[in-house]
Amino acid sequence: MSLIKKSLLSLTVASVLATPLIASAGDYGTVSANVALTTDYYFRGISQTQNDGALQGGFDWNHDSGLYAGVWGSNVAFADDVNGDVNLELDTYLGFANTFGDTGIGYDVNVLRYNYNNSPNYESTEWTAGLNYSYFSASYSYSSDWLDTGDASNYFALSFDYDELPMGLAFSASVGKSFGDAYDKKNGDLVNDFDYIDYKIGVSKDFVGVNFDLSYVGNNLSNKECDSYGYSSRQGNCDDRVILTVSKAIGDTSKSSENSDSDISANVALVTDYYFRGISQTQNDGAIQGGFDWSHDSGVYAGVWSSNVAFADSDNGNVNLETDTYLGFANTIGETGLGYDVSVLRYYYNNSPKYETTEWTIGLNYSYFSASYSYSSDWYDSSDASNYIALGFDYDELPMGLGLSASVGKSFGDAYDSDNDARFSDAPVNPAAKDFDYVDYKIGVNRDFAGVNVDLSYVGNNLSNNECDAYAYNSHQGNCDDRFILSFSKGF
Repeated sequence: MSLIKKSLLSLTVASVLATPLIASAGDYGTVSANVALTTDYYFRGISQTQNDGALQGGFDWNHDSGLYAGVWGSNVAFADDVNGDVNLELDTYLGFANTFGDTGIGYDVNVLRYNYNNSPNYESTEWTAGLNYSYFSASYSYSSDWLDTGDASNYFALSFDYDELPMGLAFSASVGKSFGDAYDKKNGDLVNDFDYIDYKIGVSKDFVGVNFDLSYVGNNLSNKECDSYGYSSRQGNCDDRVILTVSKAIGDTSKSSENSDSDISANVALVTDYYFRGISQTQNDGAIQGGFDWSHDSGVYAGVWSSNVAFADSDNGNVNLETDTYLGFANTIGETGLGYDVSVLRYYYNNSPKYETTEWTIGLNYSYFSASYSYSSDWYDSSDASNYIALGFDYDELPMGLGLSASVGKSFGDAYDSDNDARFSDAPVNPAAKDFDYVDYKIGVNRDFAGVNVDLSYVGNNLSNNECDAYAYNSHQGNCDDRFILSFSKGF
């Protein structure tokens, strides 16, 4: 079992054990969450996503004593020569933060574990101690075995955060230095010292309840030093750059304006597998998912949603991030209680424009039941049409606060005829698998624990291994197998 899944299973146990305490008194802490979309995942001056976008978010537990713990995830993009491509980072941490009496000086001591899917080689444990006063903060971090180098890493950081500028603007600046044996590159008796400095300066502003941050980030690494770390200077991973980040902390109920009837909300989820219509999009590994939604009382809505993924584009390289945008209208028919929803959704994938697809959906819902039909005229660059019909049932009145959900869907049309599909012309196709319309299904139970929804579902499809391979999803990796999926989610 991967450490990603172990971390999520640990969260489940903690949620179950903590719920009676949290429900009985507020003294046992609170759970919050956060989500962000950023144009680049920057860590200590170096891009972790090859100068591409990232979805980030997580969950935090805080106690009035100062004790806290949490989990945070982001898609990443780098390779492990032994275990394959790495597309998800999931960090877990435990700490204690408080102030020295009435001095106004705060302190923070924590330990953080960096986990990466497909790559135990990159996993590291880091200890940090920090001080803060007014707008200033300083911290020192130490790891005895940095990214499996067997050598120690030290990181010292200074930062300044000022949130009293005109027009509600905030200013931030930071500088850090990475040093230690982990940054010494040996060539025979010659030791090259590649300690380096990173920096960041930016402005931010809250708008319609969402924080927008524009920052300039960089480092003093040369191309040679960047390459020595395996970050590939030719891809610009160590270049200075401008980064735009849109973020929101769950629990913020700010409206777009005082008299407006519109609202912006956000959502975040950690799942053991990204399942889409019966097929794993992450090679049976975990995912960080989330997004932002705007809705109007008239029924008009729009949004953006993202998740890490794991599949390859033979022309453009590995694809590790899906970002979907959508626009729709949902309402009810008079006083009948019958609801309807009409929407259009665009699937985007980094490094792979050929996978981009537009899909139209119309749906009806009544009481616990729902039905929808989706259509795309060019499904994933196949130049053929895709149809999808789905039925759903959601019941939230079971004992002990449990909810039950079940769904079944059918994918069909010319896009599922392998004879017509230009995407997989090089893939071996079994003649018996030429027409592989298929059915997917899901059944699960869910419950809220400390404000976080925990869902355990069994999902699958009726695809044979030949049909799975014809669709280039690699049955030997189990991408089309039935499986259990555990998810943690929160919306606001």
